[in-house]
Amino acid sequence: MQTHVATKKMTQRKHSIPNIEKRDKFVMDYLPLVKYVVGKFMIYLPSHIDQEDLIESGILGLIEAAGRFKEDKNVKFKTYAFHRIRGAVLDYLRLQDWVPRSVREKDNLIKEAYNTLEQKFSRTPQPEEIAEELGISCSELDKILADIGMCSLLYIEDINLGNDDDSRIKANEILKDNKYTEPLNALELMEEQEILERAITNLRPNEKLVITLYYYEDMLLREIAEVMNLSESRVSQLHHRALMSIRAKANKSKAPQEVKTSI
Repeated sequence: MQTHVATKKMTQRKHSIPNIEKRDKFVMDYLPLVKYVVGKFMIYLPSHIDQEDLIESGILGLIEAAGRFKEDKNVKFKTYAFHRIRGAVLDYLRLQDWVPRSVREKDNLIKEAYNTLEQKFSRTPQPEEIAEELGISCSELDKILADIGMCSLLYIEDINLGNDDDSRIKANEILKDNKYTEPLNALELMEEQEILERAITNLRPNEKLVITLYYYEDMLLREIAEVMNLSESRVSQLHHRALMSIRAKANKSKAPQEVKTSI
């Protein structure tokens, strides 16, 4: 009996060696992907967030992806790893809880103003109208949108945005082995995806293009600026405004979390 057990263990070890070698090769080959993902986050983060900590989290996500990847799922490893790396970085950021209360309050104020004006006009409100509702200038509104950008980004990144197997992983493939395994959670994710898709469809053309290139095509803002023949700051502005619209629509049915105060 002991001989049989020992033989079985040796056989398992022999089979595991190629898998370990393949995992290690995946990790080494795709380390640049970690820096790419972290780089996309850093433009939204305050200076006190350590980039090296994000890279370390991303590497852990890459290692996890390399260990769990199954080639029979008809998904490219790069696609699978991208989502795992991004998820690991997001998890780290959520644990830090670095967003100040004042920023969260401003976020809620803008969502309230957006939804109020949308109901009043029966259309998507313009940034100028939102700024007037809040009693601030458009430049002040854009500055606030930049401050709350990561709040919006965390929301958007929580929902799968791709539309084919080559550019994304289906939600059930990404989430089936983590905390979102309950049927209710899966249903909520599907509903959020539908809300998100509707919100993106209703964006203005330039905003929709920025969102599509940034999230679907994984382009950097400077690359999008070149494609659209705009300055990077203008693209960033369009991005922030698009995120504002998306989050306002997504949170329309939710009760305000904070009492309205002046900005």
